[in-house]
Amino acid sequence: MPRVIRLFQIRNEITDSDAERIVSRLKSLDGITKAQVDVASSVVEVEYENAIIDRYIIQEELSKLGFDMLI
Repeated sequence: MPRVIRLFQIRNEITDSDAERIVSRLKSLDGITKAQVDVASSVVEVEYENAIIDRYIIQEELSKLGFDMLI
């Protein structure tokens, strides 16, 4: 299955505890192989299996946590 690496620019400021929540939530989703957050730039990097999950589901999960994307 093809893997995709996507960067999500977050509009909100991210703290270290927010980063932990984001990574924990994303890694719990099927199809996510890697998730990391750069707190300084408010960027979330996600590697995922495109056949299992798509960027819209990832954006929805981030939104549920209270984070808005810059598109």
